[in-house]
Amino acid sequence: MTGEPTQPPATTPVAPAPTAAGAPPARPDRRRRQWLALGTSVVFFVLAAAFLVVVLSAGDGPSEYRVVVPAGTGSRLDAGETVVLVDSDVRLSVDDTFVVVNQDDRTHEVGPFTVRPGETLRHTFTTPGRYEGACTLHPSGAVVITVT
Repeated sequence: MTGEPTQPPATTPVAPAPTAAGAPPARPDRRRRQWLALGTSVVFFVLAAAFLVVVLSAGDGPSEYRVVVPAGTGSRLDAGETVVLVDSDVRLSVDDTFVVVNQDDRTHEVGPFTVRPGETLRHTFTTPGRYEGACTLHPSGAVVITVT
């Protein structure tokens, strides 16, 4: 048979040898996808857990309520301007700190506290209660600090 092309002999595909459990072994690309899926799942759950820790702990711990009295506040009040630098009803938790930074040239009353010119008052509440008094930094003239 000269000049005629020869064809390779027909072959029959051979199935992979079964594993001990009786199933054929997984192909390498299938294993890689399984590991990738497992790794992705682990990363997802770690990130989700970290997110929950951050979100759930955001409200934990003491906080600070800060009031800054800028220079010229007393003059603005004398001119009849309405100045609101503090809420009339402040709600805090035990161990929260109330801070008043007085940059003005005059003394101001903030609830139960008197803050002189240039002074910074820091008060951490250690017991629950209702603390009230006059306030030169709110139009109502009074402030109530409720600590729970």
